[in-house]
Amino acid sequence: MIDKSARAGPPVDQPNASPAHQRDAFLNSFFRRGAELTDELVRENELYRERIAGLEKENTSLRTAVASNSAIHDLLVTIERLESEKQRLLSTVHEHETLSSRFRERFHEAETELESLANLHVATQQLHSSLQVPSVMQNIMDLLGQLVGAESIGVYFATTDGTELIPIASAGVELSSLATIAVNRETVSPSTEAILERTYLTGQIYIRESSVESPPEACVPLSFQKKAAGAIAVYSLLPQKRCLGPVDRALFDLLDAQATAALVAAYAVTTGHGLTPSPESLRKLCS
Repeated sequence: MIDKSARAGPPVDQPNASPAHQRDAFLNSFFRRGAELTDELVRENELYRERIAGLEKENTSLRTAVASNSAIHDLLVTIERLESEKQRLLSTVHEHETLSSRFRERFHEAETELESLANLHVATQQLHSSLQVPSVMQNIMDLLGQLVGAESIGVYFATTDGTELIPIASAGVELSSLATIAVNRETVSPSTEAILERTYLTGQIYIRESSVESPPEACVPLSFQKKAAGAIAVYSLLPQKRCLGPVDRALFDLLDAQATAALVAAYAVTTGHGLTPSPESLRKLCS
């Protein structure tokens, strides 16, 4: 700032100086003081300019910061919107995956049901396609081998008093190697014979659930007119057959219900010389 005290007039004239000398001294003092004031004004102007430049720089920084904050705010809003959209898409994908999983499960169930129905249809036709005992027995073996994947099989029939199970047919194992099983209602051992006994006595299908358990792979009861008639033992499965499932159990149920009836019908026809009954005899039996 300009020093106000420096604005005072020229020094007091010397009394003995000439007017010209006093004039020159006044002018010199005046111009010298004007030059000093000009220098001070220039310096102050430079200071103001520097201050203005600093303020402009600061203002520019503030404007940049404000613009940056605005851009950041816009980016945050965009990120939030995209995150919301991502969550919505993930939710949609999850819903579609859930529906797809349900469809796959339902399709698998339907496929299993169709396979079971097809097997049962074929098995029923096979069981009753012949009235010759050897053919019926062969059909039973074929059903177990082709539809279940059984490799070795033994078929047992109970004696009239139900005290023994006698092997009557086999596949994949010599019939002579199969022993008669004495039915002991108190047997609790885990042997094949004990499992056959339990299956015959309880009428419950047995399926081996783990490789830790000993053979057989399965035992199927045979019943006729709701009475126990025997049992089928599946000793082993083909190498490509890893385990037994619901479709196999459905076939076992069919064999339990119809295999003995097919054998009995074939036996009745065979022992009756294969003659078809007369209408009169059937009428008497039906009345």
